[in-house]
Amino acid sequence: MENVVQLSDVRRRRQEAQRAVTPSAGPNFQYFCLRCEAEEFRLYASGVIHCAKCGSLMRNIEVGDASPQSGPRSAG
Repeated sequence: MENVVQLSDVRRRRQEAQRAVTPSAGPNFQYFCLRCEAEEFRLYASGVIHCAKCGSLMRNIEVGDASPQSGPRSAG
């Protein structure tokens, strides 16, 4: 099962929701495929992300729990 998402829209919605809770806004991230510069991605249930246009694997994007109480993830 897959979903086509525009990560910039998801990030913007999360930031708008966080602004209602916290007064400081974070940096504005822009996500795009380095191969074809598309801004839409396929997100699979396994957490793997591919470009919706060219199918390139996105290794520089991670999907995880973004809730504030989850805390930072440790490496390793």
